[in-house]
Amino acid sequence: MINLKKTINIALGAVILMAAGSCTEEDYMLYDTTQKDSVFFAYRNDRNELVDKIEYAFNFDIATTHTIEIPVTLMGMPKDHDRTIEIVAVADSTTMKEGINYTITNNIIPANEVKGKVHINLIRDLDPEIQEMTKRVMLTIGENDDLKSVGENSITITYSDIRPETRPGWWLTWSPIPVYSFENAQLFFQYFYEYAPKADINLYNEMIERYGDYFVNAGNVGGPFAFYDSFLRNYVCIPLYRDHPELEWQNNPGW
Repeated sequence: MINLKKTINIALGAVILMAAGSCTEEDYMLYDTTQKDSVFFAYRNDRNELVDKIEYAFNFDIATTHTIEIPVTLMGMPKDHDRTIEIVAVADSTTMKEGINYTITNNIIPANEVKGKVHINLIRDLDPEIQEMTKRVMLTIGENDDLKSVGENSITITYSDIRPETRPGWWLTWSPIPVYSFENAQLFFQYFYEYAPKADINLYNEMIERYGDYFVNAGNVGGPFAFYDSFLRNYVCIPLYRDHPELEWQNNPGW
């Protein structure tokens, strides 16, 4: 005699197994390792916002080159060798010249990695026009034998070396510092970045966080000499005065 209940259970089990197999095959497809992997820009600003525009001004910086690191992320599988990322300037949206205004280095996804950092090196001393105007470059990710682009694949960088000839508000006339000039301000920051971290790294970091690099966020009121006068006097101005007595000082401190 046929056991009807057993037959029904066997049939039902077979249907469930077939359904489960179909679902697994559809929902868990393997990554196609034969396809070309992709990369995209992943640059975030100080507020951790994903952005496609970067602005830089040399201001009082004494360096002749400034490097911007642009993170890139791989969409695909890591490989056992470095892979080159094709970075291309968009001619219609670019006023910089490669080799004159900028160079591109480190444009790779390193071996066994899924992220990299492309270096855009902004050059200061080969184009005098940047002392009068801002220049820009729009970069996009192209395609080569290793990689192609996906998602955020362009970023625009602008920069200049327009020199602040007017005394900034925080460069107070009563402070024991030289008479203002762009060159004297560069010299001041040369000493600030050399001596201040050695004197008190915590206080130095506090000032950078409050006023930004080269005090770009310092206003007319509450500037660095209002809160850090003794520190700046002892560890920046006195060494500066000692090494450069030839400078004209606003108020001769007589140190």
